Amino acid sequence: MPANELASNFDHLSLTTDAIAKLHNEYHVIIDEFLPSDFANRLLHDAEALYTKGYFTQHYFQFGGSLLKKPNVYELDLSGPTTLNDSEMGAWGDVLSDVGPMFVRKMDDLDRSSVTTTAVETAGEGGTGQVRRLSLDIISPPAIKLQINSGGGSFPWHYDNQPGPPNKRSLTCVVYLNPKWSDGDGGEIVLWPFLDKQIIIPPLHRRAVLFYSDCMLHRVLPSNERRVCFTMWCNGTHMNTKNDVALSKDQLQFTSYDEAQAFFASRPLQRVISRAVHSEEYLGSLLECLVVTGEKKNNNQIPKEEEDQLVKQHESSVMGITAKLRPLIEEFRRRKVRVVCNT
Repeated sequence: MPANELASNFDHLSLTTDAIAKLHNEYHVIIDEFLPSDFANRLLHDAEALYTKGYFTQHYFQFGGSLLKKPNVYELDLSGPTTLNDSEMGAWGDVLSDVGPMFVRKMDDLDRSSVTTTAVETAGEGGTGQVRRLSLDIISPPAIKLQINSGGGSFPWHYDNQPGPPNKRSLTCVVYLNPKWSDGDGGEIVLWPFLDKQIIIPPLHRRAVLFYSDCMLHRVLPSNERRVCFTMWCNGTHMNTKNDVALSKDQLQFTSYDEAQAFFASRPLQRVISRAVHSEEYLGSLLECLVVTGEKKNNNQIPKEEEDQLVKQHESSVMGITAKLRPLIEEFRRRKVRVVCNT
């Protein structure tokens, strides 16, 4: 694609200071018409061509000591080693070599300017003026993965940046390419801010969903129809420090549960306790994503022995967390139930 057309496509991306301010304040933002229509349609056409030619592979994920298959979910890692030539990559070559890196640089510029403005405004209103920057690594290009769900697959509750090195993800950007999506097709992404209401977001064509990789719990509901998207993960320069991954006695000196909730809601440390707080939801979504829904469900259940092992691993993890922080976990569970009941 000519350089001037690439610049035009990137300039059209709906990245504004207002959107970034919302991202800072709520740890997520939804941007519709994120891509120009012609460019999005070309990306969808080229994605389907790559799928037809067999370049996509089955998606697997790690849970405990098990490598698990997600039925009907296929992916193409555009950032990894590939045998694809420029002609086969089509418009995705432009995303990988130009649009992705430009997205990181633009987001970093907006992140810096928005944090400065928001901090001043917050301090002027009597607040602390503390706003958590993304602190993006503009030297490293984003990891980009293209995904096609052929119907029936889903994703369990998780964070895109799990505690501990070497994960450096700071920002997740999911972009949807589904011009025919309608209510009932499924495949919605669900964000769950800590002890707040769930946010269900349909995968509409040209829609982008941006969120902090290390403090936004999320999942994908089962798809009843074909669903196409690509994800850009942008690295940060100060990810998974000791204070982000390990709870200490000093950090747990709260004067009230309200203070404790506010503390975890704004910090990556929520990942340490999330599985215990949302135990039933984690397990239910995990088992759901391992079967094919619909007509083929009965023929695609995971073996009983494998299911029992997954349940055992999950319960062991939950018990380990709860044993150390029982009063806090039990109070947060009660608060979660109240939020769910009031939704």
